[in-house]
Amino acid sequence: MKKKKRWLQGTAAAAMTLALTTALAGCGDSQNGNAGSEAGNDGQAGDKYDKLPKAVSISMFDRGGVAADEGSYEDNRWTKWIREQSGIDVTYVPVPRNQAGEKINTLIASGEAPDIIWDYDRNYIGTLYTQGVIQPLDEYIDKYSTVLKKYIEDNPDLKPYMSFDGQIYGITTRRPTNQLANGAMWIRQDWLDKVGMKAPSTEEEFFAVLKAFKESGLSGSTDAPVLSMFTGGNVVGGLYAVHSTQWYLEDGKMTNSLFVDRNIGAMNFERALYANGYIDKEYMTDKNGQKMMTDWAMGKTGVLLGTVGHGIDGYMKDLLRNIPEANPVPLAPFSTKYGHYSSYQETPASIYVAFNKEMKNPKAAIEFLDWMFEKGWFTVQNGIENTHYKLVDGVPQVLDADKFKKEVAYAGEYAIVKDDAASFKLEHLLVKAANDPLSQRWAKLNIAAIETALSVPFRRDIPYVPSMPEIGSVFASIGPKMGEIRTRAIIKGDITPEQALEMMRKEYKNAGGEQADALAQEWYEANKDNFK
Repeated sequence: MKKKKRWLQGTAAAAMTLALTTALAGCGDSQNGNAGSEAGNDGQAGDKYDKLPKAVSISMFDRGGVAADEGSYEDNRWTKWIREQSGIDVTYVPVPRNQAGEKINTLIASGEAPDIIWDYDRNYIGTLYTQGVIQPLDEYIDKYSTVLKKYIEDNPDLKPYMSFDGQIYGITTRRPTNQLANGAMWIRQDWLDKVGMKAPSTEEEFFAVLKAFKESGLSGSTDAPVLSMFTGGNVVGGLYAVHSTQWYLEDGKMTNSLFVDRNIGAMNFERALYANGYIDKEYMTDKNGQKMMTDWAMGKTGVLLGTVGHGIDGYMKDLLRNIPEANPVPLAPFSTKYGHYSSYQETPASIYVAFNKEMKNPKAAIEFLDWMFEKGWFTVQNGIENTHYKLVDGVPQVLDADKFKKEVAYAGEYAIVKDDAASFKLEHLLVKAANDPLSQRWAKLNIAAIETALSVPFRRDIPYVPSMPEIGSVFASIGPKMGEIRTRAIIKGDITPEQALEMMRKEYKNAGGEQADALAQEWYEANKDNFK
């Protein structure tokens, strides 16, 4: 494949925090990060991994995106291409995206986990580290890598994200700009025009707009909801600085997001949406937001708490097809009495790639990652030149949007390491999109949404959070109770958000929360110099 300018539109994803209950059994030197050599039969030193088959198994998120005639996530045109081009016998182990942690845990417990386990969530990799499931990679990188080794040297700001206790356990590469924005809000400008209002910039103005939309019957009835939510936690959690992935520094004290005072505001916000009928009454049980997103695509709601990019492109295009006069535009994050914060934004680090301690051939795994980073990622992200795209000023432009969606779009996450950030510009999304009017219109909207979301900072007091089994077990034990209390405050309304927060704090304390906080504070004090 000839040299191409590197470019990509990636996905973002939802955060996942879990605790493993079973760790892998112990293993020999070859599973402990000790890249070594031994004397061969002729007495000459040789690498012990050279005697092993070049075979590696890799986890893969099953998002249900592979058409039946394309095959499966285990076997399709791209898995075959990857094996042929890399020279590595790669086997993929799909796990359902919304059950990934549970499925990986089961595979680990049964000794059937893949050699390479990856995730977008550093906390998850940290859990694997603390459970002894994965191994340090420094020696393997130093001995067997060329391009990734240099990349890590050239991007020292990424190394802290990769490291636990001073050693690399999760290789990562940098996100391009379009992958930094995650949560985002949208509003129908045509609905705003009909009620004679401007886009809201405060919480009070936001609810005034929702009230006007509902009373005007723009959704088809004054009884129907006017707001849809898709990954809404990334929006609400960001706006009120209570995002579930975060620990915050409250007067210098490490405090988990569940227990900061701002949760009262976040719960009041959702309670107002529910009590006033602005959101579907079943929104908490609407799996993956499918009903609410269908309402949005059919033009039945005027506000969307959602995301950008691939996560909603199909729904947005459906809306523009179904309602030609619809004019959805990005809605900038509004301020609350707690401050002005954006919806969830990702860290610079992308996917974290970890090695199972039971891996037989880490040399082959490193060689595979080097190949994917240097040569493979571009094709699995973009397809075959003149079949799926053509190069326009070095940027791949989709030739047929439907063909690309069916034959290429599902393959993006095979590129678990990639070198696309340095040369990427947001305007490339216009070039990337197919030339039909609908694809071009959505590309322009998507660029505007990313710029709008990134125009306000997401509150992240520390770049990454502590990963300790003692802390994880406390949160695992109270998780269901936290959800129950929150539901009572928002849906049942038999307790106030203030009461709910006090109840949640009490449950946390009784489960060992004070000890967890002490460990988090100790971790922060030991690591804070690395955060500057």
